[in-house]
Amino acid sequence: MKNIVYIVILIPIVIACFSSCARLFGGMSKEKAAKTLTQYLGKHTDQKLGFSNLNRFWNEGNMNPNMFTVEIFDEQIPEIRFGLHFDAKVMKEQDSLSQGSFQELSIQEQYEEFEKDYRIKQSMIVPLKKDGIQLDFNYYSATLQFENKPKPKTLKATISTLMKTMNSNKSHLLSSNYFNFNIQTPQYSSAVLQANTASETEKEDWKLNYFTLNSKAEDYKVIEQTIEAKTTQYLNQLDHKYQMHTASKVFVNTDTFEDAVWIQFLSDKSETDDTIIKRSRAPITAVVFQFFDLETQAIIRTELKPISNVDSFDAYWENIKNKLPFPTSFKI
Repeated sequence: MKNIVYIVILIPIVIACFSSCARLFGGMSKEKAAKTLTQYLGKHTDQKLGFSNLNRFWNEGNMNPNMFTVEIFDEQIPEIRFGLHFDAKVMKEQDSLSQGSFQELSIQEQYEEFEKDYRIKQSMIVPLKKDGIQLDFNYYSATLQFENKPKPKTLKATISTLMKTMNSNKSHLLSSNYFNFNIQTPQYSSAVLQANTASETEKEDWKLNYFTLNSKAEDYKVIEQTIEAKTTQYLNQLDHKYQMHTASKVFVNTDTFEDAVWIQFLSDKSETDDTIIKRSRAPITAVVFQFFDLETQAIIRTELKPISNVDSFDAYWENIKNKLPFPTSFKI
């Protein structure tokens, strides 16, 4: 018990010592670093830029006590912001920007990159807002929130327009090559619909792969629990004893956006497969297709298909959406 007490007492002391070590090794104070950065921004940038979250970036991986991190933003348009690493000592003594291995562009060049990205995204956000559609971007995805339930034609047109704009400006957008559109319509409490897109290289356009469900959305958890429970109930009625494998896929019908299919891979039931790791390694022997209503999770129909050639699973997995009775994508 005494050891625990000593550890609790020592932790804040160690943290305090570690954070002050940089000063002991000759690091510039945060106050001087802030003053140095203010002067540098005024001299080397064309805009009125401010900064926030100035912190020393000093740890066992970076033994430079003068390296700081900070968030730069446009004081006129605070939404234009980006992170920066800089050596405060080099900046003060040499009037130069040293960013270690983090970045080679000047602050002005970085600002111009983020400013272009912001302008392009605003050209998509503003018109949609007038139509009752809220659009928010991050690096890996965009979230669309519809005020009114869209017809399939409207939803397709919206995604098509966004992708065309993004592809025509791809070199100026700060977005991942693997990019998703997460879509929330009034009947759902979260952005559960998801359009999956990808671009194989920096120069290639984004292509719409398929519509699925957003596994990070709150509604997804409800759908997952409901379908898995109904699948378990179905499997228990069969003479052949299957268990649910860890592999599954979901595709949305892009003709309606109201129904989907949960594709659950199965393996032969075994008492020894009592952990997730063991289940994931079990041979796939069948697949069950649960066609269901997205809003109510009511099962429309169930199809069970044994997989006789286990060696063909990889090909089966990759081509499975081609076996569906409805489209999972559309032409942009």
